[in-house]
Amino acid sequence: MKGKSNRYLIQKHDAMHMHYDLRLEMNSVLKSWAPPKMPPVEKGIKRLAAQTEDHSLEYADFEGTISEGNYGSRR
Repeated sequence: MKGKSNRYLIQKHDAMHMHYDLRLEMNSVLKSWAPPKMPPVEKGIKRLAAQTEDHSLEYADFEGTISEGNYGSRR
């Protein structure tokens, strides 16, 4: 389809602890996973990742601090 874009991103997220979130654009949402370990730097290394809730596409461009009380904040 013309204009269709499927993105993937890895976001560094400092919430309860520093971790990275993997997000894949599928069906107009970002499917999301949270691997408990740092992303591998060597090819062929596998990591377990727990699927989390879908996120809206706006999360793809978010940079900044999440306000306290909102999902994903430090507290």
